[in-house]
Amino acid sequence: MKKIGSIAGLFLSAFLLTSCLHSYIEQNKKVGNTIVERIEEYRAANDSLPDSLAGIGLDESIRITIDDKDGTLFCYEKVDSLNYIVWFGTTLGEGMYYYSDTKQWEDRLRAIPADSQSY
Repeated sequence: MKKIGSIAGLFLSAFLLTSCLHSYIEQNKKVGNTIVERIEEYRAANDSLPDSLAGIGLDESIRITIDDKDGTLFCYEKVDSLNYIVWFGTTLGEGMYYYSDTKQWEDRLRAIPADSQSY
């Protein structure tokens, strides 16, 4: 009986951890989408991408705190004249990446084909 309780406790812990991670990721995607919107507004106004987040009035990389937790670091990379990536870390060595060529968040790092049309 103790073994069943231990297994149930393990599954419950895994479920709660997964739920918390999912909530963390979704909250940070919303923040990331705000950064993406500012980049796209810059693109529309200047017909180019900013060289860094400083071009849209933010620090080179920005740490944002949600619900009094340690801040999440958001980063931006201009890949070429048309494409960029915005990302944040989720767990050690893992992250969520927004790719302008697909306008989607992905959980893996990949290359963007040079000067692929993104808007």
